[in-house]
Amino acid sequence: MRAAYVLWCFMKIAFFSPAWPVAQAQNGIATYVDIMTRALRKAGHECVVITPRLIGTESERDVFQLGPIKQPIWERAAKAIHRRISGEHAPDNKPYARAIAEAIGRASQSAPFDLIEIEESFGHPYHLQKLINTPVVTRLHGPHFLVHQGKIEERNRQRIDAEGVAMRASRAVTCPSRSVLDKVASHYGLDEGFGTAIPNPVEISADAWRLDGCDHNMLLFVGRFDSIKGADIMLSAFSGLAARHADLKLVMLGKDIGIERADGRVQHFEEYARAHLSDDVFARVDFLGPVSRARADELRRRALVCISASRFECFPYAVTEALALGCPVVASATEGLTEYLRNDEDLLLANVNDPEALEARISSLIEHPERAQQLGATGRQTAITHLSPEKVAMKALNFYQHVIANNPTDAVGAMLQ
Repeated sequence: MRAAYVLWCFMKIAFFSPAWPVAQAQNGIATYVDIMTRALRKAGHECVVITPRLIGTESERDVFQLGPIKQPIWERAAKAIHRRISGEHAPDNKPYARAIAEAIGRASQSAPFDLIEIEESFGHPYHLQKLINTPVVTRLHGPHFLVHQGKIEERNRQRIDAEGVAMRASRAVTCPSRSVLDKVASHYGLDEGFGTAIPNPVEISADAWRLDGCDHNMLLFVGRFDSIKGADIMLSAFSGLAARHADLKLVMLGKDIGIERADGRVQHFEEYARAHLSDDVFARVDFLGPVSRARADELRRRALVCISASRFECFPYAVTEALALGCPVVASATEGLTEYLRNDEDLLLANVNDPEALEARISSLIEHPERAQQLGATGRQTAITHLSPEKVAMKALNFYQHVIANNPTDAVGAMLQ
């Protein structure tokens, strides 16, 4: 009884992040892990971050980097023989999972973990759970069958299949969006009601957006310059808006991944924008690339409208971070947003992949800035009520305790088999 009492009162949890620290990673998963670990620590729990990529030289006591990815000679030989016989070139994710398990082992030397949370990418949770006794929670941030744009090639199919194996084998799955969980269940033939929806937490800033402090001729787009984030949709919508508003300008923040053309060639920002915008409209677009979170928030407060034009999102930080500042937001109606936020009250939603609809929603706020002010205030209050780190962390803790209580093996830490 005493052991069970301690387990339910105090938890030690490991979170996997693709890169660290969050300020340099500029990644939605890293942002989620950063906010969650700080909220859980504040609640009295111990959290550790496991990452394959440490950026910079600063070290943190509770961060453990993966060691070299190793594969025994016999395993490489067996894989080569299988490839020659079958003709299949499936990636082998077991060595990567072993590196994660080894890092978890190092991180658990002082005390065992009660639970590990890791993203679904490439099916890593499946191989990791086979190596450790600690329950692994799979956190969906964007299943590949939903995220991938364009033709499904063999490597894409292999990743989609691997993630499906992980979904079926996972002891527990969470996702910011119930709709995404339902689509995952349908795609992989899983039970109805599969997984648990827990939103991404967002930090609430005390320094909120103000109508009298913003530039009424500035729009802000935060997201990678690629097709997933809908950068091409944003530029198309802005072209129409610029024709009617002579002083309007657009600021774009994010990595320049590029947009793939029909012939397979990738066009980056300048080439794409010059090919699709008039010289006048192009001159009114300021592409800044990646910036710090502090700089992004500064620009959010300056803009009249913050915009997300994504073709797919589970629950985008580009939207919730703006809402937490009280910024007026126009966004494409992707997964997650419609589950937690109210259209025409917290933000304005437009149909996905519809630049004309996006343009119309943005135009309504340019023409009625007092409406933008009301929208921003209501959206901020909803973020405070439903998405604050403390409230999301409490929901996650209740779920984690349920997982541990129903774990078929003892949660005794990372024990490599």
